[in-house]
Amino acid sequence: MRVRLGGRWFTVRESQRLNDCGQCEITRHRNGTVTREVRVATWQTEQDALDTWVHEAMHGIWPDKAEAEVASASAELSGLLWRLGYRRPD
Repeated sequence: MRVRLGGRWFTVRESQRLNDCGQCEITRHRNGTVTREVRVATWQTEQDALDTWVHEAMHGIWPDKAEAEVASASAELSGLLWRLGYRRPD
């Protein structure tokens, strides 16, 4: 799926082959093109996956923010979303 984060298009997908919970990669190629991708590991619990989606999306929106800032803000936001009942559709 493709989504806009911070005004830029990203490909987002789940992956079984990640060692980390998630990744947000912005790659600048020699020919001048840029690819942007967010991947989230499928082996996480539903609540952890929500946190990872929010966390990696924040990296896409604010690529220059420090990891600690992204981690803190995403934990608060995903915690709120979880308490409000946001879950994956069946």
